[in-house]
Amino acid sequence: MPQYSFLPFLQPFPIATRILTGLLITLSLGQVLLTGLNARFREQEGKTFEGINENAEVPYLLCVPGAALPWYFWTFLTAGFVEIKPIEFIISLISIPLLTRYLERVWGPKELLRFSAVVIVASNIIGFGLCWLEFFVLGGREVFLTGEPVRGSTALLTGYLVAYTQLIPEHQVQIFGRLKIRVKNTPGIALLASNILTLVHSFQPWILIQFGFIVAFWYLRFFQVHAESDIRGDRSETFAFIYWFPPPVRPYTGYIGNVVFNLAVKFKLVQPWDGPQTGAYAMLPTSGSGGAGGAGTRAEAERRRALALQALDARVTKPTTGEASTSAPPPTAAGTTATAASGEAVTVTAPAEAVTKAEKANDEEIKAS
Repeated sequence: MPQYSFLPFLQPFPIATRILTGLLITLSLGQVLLTGLNARFREQEGKTFEGINENAEVPYLLCVPGAALPWYFWTFLTAGFVEIKPIEFIISLISIPLLTRYLERVWGPKELLRFSAVVIVASNIIGFGLCWLEFFVLGGREVFLTGEPVRGSTALLTGYLVAYTQLIPEHQVQIFGRLKIRVKNTPGIALLASNILTLVHSFQPWILIQFGFIVAFWYLRFFQVHAESDIRGDRSETFAFIYWFPPPVRPYTGYIGNVVFNLAVKFKLVQPWDGPQTGAYAMLPTSGSGGAGGAGTRAEAERRRALALQALDARVTKPTTGEASTSAPPPTAAGTTATAASGEAVTVTAPAEAVTKAEKANDEEIKAS
């Protein structure tokens, strides 16, 4: 008896990538079906959609601010996989498998699914809260609650770009065979596009790009658990908040970042920089904070990060069971330099042969994409 599989074109991809792509296809088509059925019922009853968003009338998969709580709370997750416009659906359908395949090889399927869920749910909650804030501040207009639903995978895709910036910031992506962009610049381009599209097109779903960026950075910086070590988050100075901005504005963003970080420490959302070694770091470590002890803590953080990169390199270069034995892209750098309390530079270098092999495989894979 012949065997049939759901979405056979996804079979070459690992399991978590297939799950995420399958959710995008299933929920987007489900929303189209529900909207079509609702329109048919309205037509039979002689009603029209004048002044009404037809998608907001079907709040079972989309996050409609006026209906999501308490009855449709699951929409904070499902809305992240619903694309109602063909061009948005096609972009997401192409982008999700391409971006998640490498992340799944580095993180594993569970962490990829956890990261995706955190970015989607947290971003949609922020968007939900913003709609209610506009409703109260701007005179109780119903359009903020029942107008454009909170939906789309823009936050999720931006979160993946932030993850790539953390892992392989200096790699170049070649677009259309000519345009080359460094990975670390892609989130900034996405934020610029978000600002422009929010002003000239519509509030949703483009504002979610900014929420996805913030949530992904906070999760990767403070909360992600690394299976290869006991480090929680990324405490390296190269991933600090200020380096997302041009040098002229870094003093101001650094000040804002430290204020937010101190508030988060005060409410025990994160641990302070000079706290216990497990999970202790700051959003913006400065040369004057903590004196010699602070420098020693940063040196230890960089040393442990380098050891984690070595373990990560050994994992991604090892052939995966059931897949072709291909090498994964390298970690951020072959070596990591930390500054000890005495001011002496300490360098921990990952195996050069393995990193070189992974770099060649990654360049071929990016060009093929």
